[in-house]
Amino acid sequence: MNSKEPLVSVVVPAYNRAQKLEAAIKSIQAQTYSNLEVIIADDGSQDDTKAVVQRLMAGDSRVRYVHHEINQGAQAARNTGIRAAKGEWIAFLDSDDAWLPESLRLRVDRALAENVDVIYSGAMIRYEGKSPEVYHLPEWRGNIYTKVISREGPMFQSLLVRKAALEKIGLLDENITAYQEWDTAIRLAKHYQFGFEPEPTFIYDYTSKDAISRDCVRAGRGYEQILKKIFWDALWTSGPGTIAFHYERMANWFKDGGDSDSWRRYQGRAKLWKLLSPRDVLGKLRGLLASRKN
Repeated sequence: MNSKEPLVSVVVPAYNRAQKLEAAIKSIQAQTYSNLEVIIADDGSQDDTKAVVQRLMAGDSRVRYVHHEINQGAQAARNTGIRAAKGEWIAFLDSDDAWLPESLRLRVDRALAENVDVIYSGAMIRYEGKSPEVYHLPEWRGNIYTKVISREGPMFQSLLVRKAALEKIGLLDENITAYQEWDTAIRLAKHYQFGFEPEPTFIYDYTSKDAISRDCVRAGRGYEQILKKIFWDALWTSGPGTIAFHYERMANWFKDGGDSDSWRRYQGRAKLWKLLSPRDVLGKLRGLLASRKN
């Protein structure tokens, strides 16, 4: 290990994930970048999570344990882990996912080479009954604020952020119920340049039935919370078409979750904002002129 390499604190929120947690932690312990600590933030688990962590701590002094007496949510657990962190840099891993061995090495080297305070990476995804495949994320660099308020971007598992940057934005918003990494990236992008490492650095497990991302109504509510935050910036910088896109995304989440009232409400708003989109208006005008020529 190079003595000049910064300490990275890896925050792993966990709630009743004893069966999967060990594999996640072992993927961190297997990193080629070794100047790290692992902070498992137990969010009031009722299973054997603590026993699993104690076993891992006995074999590796880099593993630490913090916990909540009652469940407070993943964002609160991440914040508890960030506050306890000793490292200059913070990385995140969900308890049901896994890093690839070069994950930290690639991101730390890229962050230092590009002199940025936030970096994220490419990813793999594992679907039920399939081998991991490339998970396509947008490749954004520099000032990405206008991009990240237009579309979802970095995932927590690929983020590497200076602790000071997270402290500047007041840590993570604990009120956001879903799309939490999107909210975090938006808030960071207001102040910091981003770097991107194109190599996949983790495997996103999309087989967990209890993952937040599988709860469609919850996803819709989280999206709704974030759009309220960014509405005017998104409208000003990207226009009505982006607002229509966001409402349509929300509508689809609620439709898949069986919330027909919310689906109809946001589908209606999406259609309204499409009518106001210059691109859509121009397309309709061109179509009208073409039909008259014929």
